[in-house]
Amino acid sequence: MKILQINKFFFLKGGSERYFFDLSELLFKKGHEVIVWSTQNPKNLPWPRQENFAEFSDFSKKQGLIKDFKKVRRIFWNKEAKRKLEKIIKEVPMAKSSRILDAESVGKKPDIAHLHNIFSHLSPSIIFALKKHGIPIVMTLHDYKLFCPNYQFFSQGETCFDCLKKKNYSSCISKKCIKNSRIKSLIGYLEAKSQRDFLKVADKINIFLTPSMFMKRKAIEWGIPNEKVIHLPNFIDENYISKKSENKKQSNYFLYFGRLSHEKGVKLLIKAFSKTKDELSDWQLKIVGDGPEKERLKNLAKEQKRIEFLGGKKGKELKEIIINANLVVIPSIWPENFPYSALESFALSKPVIAAKNGGLTELIKDRKTGLLFKSGNEKDLIEKLIWANDYKEELKQMGKTAKKEVLAQYNPEKHYQKLIKVYERIKNN
Repeated sequence: MKILQINKFFFLKGGSERYFFDLSELLFKKGHEVIVWSTQNPKNLPWPRQENFAEFSDFSKKQGLIKDFKKVRRIFWNKEAKRKLEKIIKEVPMAKSSRILDAESVGKKPDIAHLHNIFSHLSPSIIFALKKHGIPIVMTLHDYKLFCPNYQFFSQGETCFDCLKKKNYSSCISKKCIKNSRIKSLIGYLEAKSQRDFLKVADKINIFLTPSMFMKRKAIEWGIPNEKVIHLPNFIDENYISKKSENKKQSNYFLYFGRLSHEKGVKLLIKAFSKTKDELSDWQLKIVGDGPEKERLKNLAKEQKRIEFLGGKKGKELKEIIINANLVVIPSIWPENFPYSALESFALSKPVIAAKNGGLTELIKDRKTGLLFKSGNEKDLIEKLIWANDYKEELKQMGKTAKKEVLAQYNPEKHYQKLIKVYERIKNN
């Protein structure tokens, strides 16, 4: 089967990119022809002929009235992206030296297009290009963009489902949900209205895949028919799973790794841990990552010698930090979808203390693979941190159980078998 995989970023920005790359590799290993397509960016992983990718729009930079207007216009309808994708559909080549197909020689059109994160940078124009050429479309809902203009179900410091319930997105403007800016929120409102009411984007997608049941429920609540929404959890590559993680002696530290932004709840974790100095005097809190809240969080923790910021880490270095930790904390105050940080922790035999919200309640089985605390509740989090010190043997058993859970439920083969049935179903229909 010839499969077109599309994502707006071609570098490891987050979980959606991780899935995009891992899935492309998995499909290739299973004998499929995989075509990847994205946007041009200096951060991109090496890949031949990236001029075939769409132009990247940097919305973080002001480039003058005319250029900024063009960038905003492309959010609604990106002509350049549509034109380049159509060229690829008509002229799909096989790269002679790469493991996955690039987009450059003549061949039959793709059997399936699998979309990941496309909005703002690629726009719905590419969906219309795919429909024009009769290519069935699967879309994985990695975030809440279709239902919430700021992607997160989180506004003004708290969980918010206003746009989902009202289905008119007006709260995005009144709450200034995007960057706390009235103008940017207005653009987000217009983009969402255009996609839902004018372009009717959801109607053009054959099947939506949701990593969590939480996401599936929200998609159906928004108005997508139940038969078009299939629950398919993410998987983790078996090469990531460490054989030595269970037997290695751990240090006494809690670990947070991920983006340092408000909705991730790192401030809550720092405040809670700071109040355990009597009970957990020999414990440390290590924080790995970067983001807009980094300096504020470091300032909050500056009097705490037990708290250490390690900066951004990845690859083997991050893996070693996770293996040496006693457990991992995911203190999010927004409804997570299906975070890879939990899967990665489980794969390395680490139990997880997580906030009871979103898809986290599906991933973490309380007292079996980790501990759940009431989202945003500092007192409850403190109790769970202290419990971890008192029951270290139980923690080790949780870690072993978590690893078994990953191997049984979130392995590549199980994911592939379910996904290929979806592909075949919409291809044949």
